[in-house]
Amino acid sequence: MKKNKGFTLVEIIGVITIIAIILVFAVPAVVGILKKNDVNEYDRFIKDLCLSTETYAELNINSYPNLNNIGNSYQISMQILLDNSYVKSTAVNPKTDEKIKGTDIVKITKNSDGNFSCEYIAN
Repeated sequence: MKKNKGFTLVEIIGVITIIAIILVFAVPAVVGILKKNDVNEYDRFIKDLCLSTETYAELNINSYPNLNNIGNSYQISMQILLDNSYVKSTAVNPKTDEKIKGTDIVKITKNSDGNFSCEYIAN
């Protein structure tokens, strides 16, 4: 009697079913992780941009004298930050995957707790 080597149709269907069940749970989890990573990357971009802007404003307080008063805000051009090397010219907005432009603006405001809040305005 000769022995057939290979898999039966039932074995192949069983393996495909197991793989499908694993994919049903794995794909949504991977997609969720990727979305969370995108959000975290954008948050880091904004945080770094704000820190650079705050540093520039504090070191050039003569140009922004009222920034020490609570509630006051200034809009600082990205071109100023680029020209003074506070931001790399190769920086990319992770949300849009576009290189930041000199026409973009960072608005910083002095909060009641003494810290700054920051808003990035892409033009």
